[in-house]
Amino acid sequence: MYKKLSQNPIVVCSDRAEEQQRLSAELSRDFDNVSSCQLSQLELILDAQVQASVVIGWLQPSAELRLIIELCRQRNHPLLVVLKRLNSNDMNRLPEVKDYALLPADSQFPLVPWIEQAYITRQSISALESEIERLSIRLDERKLIEKAKGLLMKIHQVDEEAAYAAMRKSAMQSSQTLAQVARNLLQTLEVLR
Repeated sequence: MYKKLSQNPIVVCSDRAEEQQRLSAELSRDFDNVSSCQLSQLELILDAQVQASVVIGWLQPSAELRLIIELCRQRNHPLLVVLKRLNSNDMNRLPEVKDYALLPADSQFPLVPWIEQAYITRQSISALESEIERLSIRLDERKLIEKAKGLLMKIHQVDEEAAYAAMRKSAMQSSQTLAQVARNLLQTLEVLR
């Protein structure tokens, strides 16, 4: 995976110039495209480099760091946060969702495996979020189908099986999904009320 990641851009941002220089120098040994920026430039750079991984060097958790984490989450960028100081009171300043890698600044570990971990974490979280969204849509569709089926049962005095069969037949004849038929049925019945 390292070979694949080494081709992607790395954006380094820090609240301290010396930390930004240290992180950029270390990353330049392993990555071809490392750029540094100030916090005020970060959003524009991420707009331009949609495949970039982000490395943030910050003194301690703060509101600014939280905003950076949220920005990277929204834009789906892998994120490695390197903190100089972290104590138990600071943990509540970080977002509850830990979809980034967190590393102490005094760590002797190389950054490459941590960037790989940030990439894997971002991919996993994105896949889970997509699955949750897909399942939520399916659940909403199921609710519509059940509601439409209930109305058909009530209006036409049929059992559940007959109402479902009628909706299925309508879906097949009109080349629509069962959810679309249910939505159309509910809208029609709403107009007639």
